[in-house]
Amino acid sequence: MLYLVRHGEVHNPTGIIYGRLPGFGLSQTGEKQILSAVDKLKSDPPQVLYASPMQRTQESAELIASNLNLQIETDDRIIETKIGYFQGKPFDSLPKPYITDEGTHPEIESAHSIRTRFLDFVSDLQVQHPKKTVVAVSHRDPIIVALLHWKQRPIEDLNTFDFAPGSIFAVHFEKTIKIEKLI
Repeated sequence: MLYLVRHGEVHNPTGIIYGRLPGFGLSQTGEKQILSAVDKLKSDPPQVLYASPMQRTQESAELIASNLNLQIETDDRIIETKIGYFQGKPFDSLPKPYITDEGTHPEIESAHSIRTRFLDFVSDLQVQHPKKTVVAVSHRDPIIVALLHWKQRPIEDLNTFDFAPGSIFAVHFEKTIKIEKLI
């Protein structure tokens, strides 16, 4: 089984697109959200923990690791969506929609690229950690792109997909893929 955890709320007082910019860690609310996620994970605890290299996912993973006695493995394939020079700008500067399968702008990573790297990561997990429960701490867009793929839903559903900071989806890889939202 694979738990997909979105990092907790980010301290972003100016409300900019932080993307892959350094220096954006968890807010106090974000820490509380991840501690709630930890409580949920304790019912069927993971044996392996992965996180994106971004500060907010590393801080989220540290809270999970320290409470569940796990080591953090970092993987670039579950990093935030590349949005280039839109980083540091207001959210309303992004094109709408900002993620499509083909890509909306040369600076913004396409859903195809996000899906390819994320599913490659998941395929490797299945080989490296068979029969183990894994938790991966990542970001809204990459996780939703993968979930939409597994649910056979269009990428256009990304903007309306309910996935708050600190939320968890459990993905069961059996004959068919079963997905359940835990929080």
